[in-house]
Amino acid sequence: MACYAKVGLTGRLSREPKQNTVNNTTVINFSVAVYTTKKENDKYIADFYNVNFWGKAAETVLPRLKKGTMVQIYGDLQLDDYVDKAGNKQKGLSVRANEVICLDQKESKKEET
Repeated sequence: MACYAKVGLTGRLSREPKQNTVNNTTVINFSVAVYTTKKENDKYIADFYNVNFWGKAAETVLPRLKKGTMVQIYGDLQLDDYVDKAGNKQKGLSVRANEVICLDQKESKKEET
């Protein structure tokens, strides 16, 4: 039986998306703030998730994404290896999006890979 690490998130972009090209394929990277059920000083705490979205669908949705945009994302969790500023090897989770839906009314449109 296969194992999967699927995820669905609804939140707001916490920074402007960055566009890159890898092997002639567009990839956009952004961060999404998702409020949790945890409270601190009577305010909900947000968790931040790094997201990458690839291909033509990423190119299509990019003009509608900006800091503060409400989005719904479906994708796969991936474990990334990186080296921190101190030179230590680290691991971190990110989401490789398969679908990004803009939930802001005038920006609403669904994009899939």
